[in-house]
Amino acid sequence: MGMMKASEAIIKILEIEGITAAFGIPGAGINGLYKFLGQSKIRHYCHRHEEAAVHAAGGYYRASGKMAVALCTSGPGATNFVTGVYTCNIDSIPVLAITGQAITAQLGKDAFQCVDIAKICEPVAKKTWCVTDPAKVVETFQEAFYLAREGKPGAVVVDLPLNVQNADIEFDPASYKPRPITSPEPAPADISRAIAMINEAKNPLFLIGGGVVLADAADAARELAETLKLPVITTYMAKGAIPEEHPLNAGHCGIQVGQPIGNKVFLDSDLVLGIGCRFTDRHTGALDVYRGNRKFIHINIDPREIGKIFPADLGIVADAQKAIAALLEEAKKNGKPVNHVDAAGLPRLRAELARKTAYAQKPIVPHRVFQELNNCFGDTAIFTTGCGITQIWSGQLQRINQVRQYLPSGGAGTLGYDIPAAFGAAIATGKQAVAVMGDFGFTFHVQELAVCAKNKIPVIVVVVNNAYLGLIRQNQKYAYGYECDVAMEENQGMMDYVKVAEGFACYGERVFDPDQIGPALKRAQDSGKPAVIDIVCDPQVDCSMGTALNNCKEFVY
Repeated sequence: MGMMKASEAIIKILEIEGITAAFGIPGAGINGLYKFLGQSKIRHYCHRHEEAAVHAAGGYYRASGKMAVALCTSGPGATNFVTGVYTCNIDSIPVLAITGQAITAQLGKDAFQCVDIAKICEPVAKKTWCVTDPAKVVETFQEAFYLAREGKPGAVVVDLPLNVQNADIEFDPASYKPRPITSPEPAPADISRAIAMINEAKNPLFLIGGGVVLADAADAARELAETLKLPVITTYMAKGAIPEEHPLNAGHCGIQVGQPIGNKVFLDSDLVLGIGCRFTDRHTGALDVYRGNRKFIHINIDPREIGKIFPADLGIVADAQKAIAALLEEAKKNGKPVNHVDAAGLPRLRAELARKTAYAQKPIVPHRVFQELNNCFGDTAIFTTGCGITQIWSGQLQRINQVRQYLPSGGAGTLGYDIPAAFGAAIATGKQAVAVMGDFGFTFHVQELAVCAKNKIPVIVVVVNNAYLGLIRQNQKYAYGYECDVAMEENQGMMDYVKVAEGFACYGERVFDPDQIGPALKRAQDSGKPAVIDIVCDPQVDCSMGTALNNCKEFVY
């Protein structure tokens, strides 16, 4: 055992745990750690806001399945991390967030930039620590990596007082080993029962959740669907888990990011096999309609998820990959392809119930933007989107054929997530990243365009500019019958987002004609720079949604 600074030991642990990218902002409270980070093989990207650093680390994982770390200083730097930590954790994204802290002697004494971030983050993280004993540094980081990755993954926070960072500790890197991760296997009897229940059902369907993507099990899930001829509905977090034109693809269901085909197929079903999903409110809507008389098989790696929203007829605690493999094996032995469901009719139904996007009028109907995104990028780009009416249109209308190509802020709905998450995704994969957002959300973390430009990462920002807080306008209009302070006509007038883009060394263009959306996106790509394409849209267009799967109102323009 040799002696070394705790900070040097931490950086060596990060390297052994496979970290190659770090996103953060140096500061006095974390500079003990940055000394050794700067000497390491880990590439650090300096952001313009601490929250954005966590979104970037989250986007890095969402796109690649590889963990990154986020770092910041104490006090307001650390409190700026909270929204990023929450955004990752609610979507089961493993990220290690490291915050600097005042020296231990100052804790609880209102010292400058001294705040109990471990306690603040506790409700929105998987686990938090404030390390006050240097001898506990190594075991804490080992546990942090383990907990971030095991079971239902999540965001973890380690708060490091400056004197702990600078303390000498005993550490031998050669003896450090990441804690092995085991995942729960399904009980064979439960798997047999699940296949028997599917065999007995008249209209079963397969609900694929984001956990299937996290478990790298989408291919096996498709094979299971094909073996049993099960229609497939994906939750919003699993968008791309089945190709758009796959014969069994029945789209999304839900009260916002749902589609007419998904809602119809779901309501026609009598049994739902849900794997890696959480049955959250935007997906289910009114629970009495969602549950109906149908049976539910719920498979999730986290026992707390099963029965959390409503009781399952069969609950199985298991890793999604292991469960799907076991189901596939049992299906090939004892399953029978469902012959009640009109699986052969799904492609025709998809075409019949598809929402219209081919709008030619001016002002531009927002739906047309998504048709152009589908046409322009195909399967070559990764998309991020944060919250609001634009996110819902995006989820409803964008066509995604592969996993990890569509990276929304699903559970948190965080405005400002989009640009830094796209940056992190592009760093992780080298692919074109496109951030899709509204005009209001654009200004939440617009400063991150500077980070894209500095690092020569050509993120394309597509602004669906409807000069409104569009989702809130619609909620006020239909739920309450009034409108208050949601109009932002200045965003189509006195605000010049092209100048904003150019001020951050990016390409910028404003589009008024629907036929110019595609060419503008091409010009953005050809510029080789980060870009902002500000698309001026009709302010009064509503988004199809409802309160239950059977009452979603459709709007056509």
